[in-house]
Amino acid sequence: MNTVQHSEFLHLANSLQQRGLSYDEITLQLKDKGATENLLQETIQQLKNLRLIKKRNTGFACCGIGVALLIVGCMLTILLYSSGGDIKWAMYGLTTIGVVFTIKGMADIMGW
Repeated sequence: MNTVQHSEFLHLANSLQQRGLSYDEITLQLKDKGATENLLQETIQQLKNLRLIKKRNTGFACCGIGVALLIVGCMLTILLYSSGGDIKWAMYGLTTIGVVFTIKGMADIMGW
């Protein structure tokens, strides 16, 4: 297999995916360009792997942000409680936002 041809097909498939085409439409486009069946399957598999890697990186960032918000919310709640301040915003607001970010990140890491 020609690696130059394979990288060209992978680059074409990536640009088609960025335009919003589905995997079936990308497969049809690559068939029209003359890709063999093995090359099609390998290109689509690598395209899915690239998408999963990007999604996992986003998931780790979201989990980090969520955990940081949870820690800040906990510390702020303790600080406000000990000083007699209103803890509702820190306790419920930051905790809710932190949990949402963490769950979204975990879903991205698992590939959902």
